[in-house]
Amino acid sequence: MMSTHGYSDSIHHALAFCAKHHPGPVSRHDGHSALLSTANVAVILSRHQADETTIVAAILKFLVDASPQERLAPLQQNIARRFGGMVAAAVEAAAEPRFDPMGRERTWKACRFEALARLAGGSARVTDIWMASEIHTCGMALTDIRRLGAEYARSVSPAPLQDLLWWHGSILEVVGGRTGEVRASLTAEFRQLSGEVAAYLSEGDS
Repeated sequence: MMSTHGYSDSIHHALAFCAKHHPGPVSRHDGHSALLSTANVAVILSRHQADETTIVAAILKFLVDASPQERLAPLQQNIARRFGGMVAAAVEAAAEPRFDPMGRERTWKACRFEALARLAGGSARVTDIWMASEIHTCGMALTDIRRLGAEYARSVSPAPLQDLLWWHGSILEVVGGRTGEVRASLTAEFRQLSGEVAAYLSEGDS
């Protein structure tokens, strides 16, 4: 009889690494702890049967996303040294492309254009991480909308309504062109949640 092991030393190590190296406070109890989104995305990936490498990379991606530009190169080297090249490559590809090759910070929409290019050519692992992250963002937005009203969705995503709808639709278009490569259950959940967000926001905007 095959046993199931719920504990993972690699996942534990990744979470501890994030807590140690995160540039912001990680011990807040008001719903804005830096590790809440990290842990939630790890849970989403686990529920969709993602492998350990994908979950570890997703955890570390949030650390990279939160780190200032001057820390990125040494942080990536540290990740490669501690977690291996496969994890480091997935983290780099799944991280928010906040800066262009000249080191200038991209606008929200320019960042999303670059992200779409990465999604189109990235591995299935990287796509899974992006999809789980967007599922979490949609879930948080829906919670705020239901509790407080549509205007509070901006606390989760600063984009105007039309840009947010474009982003969600573009993700689904890119992922839809890779049928068989990406995890269908993640795509289905994102399609459902993003559709609910769109319905609420369109209603509030009318």
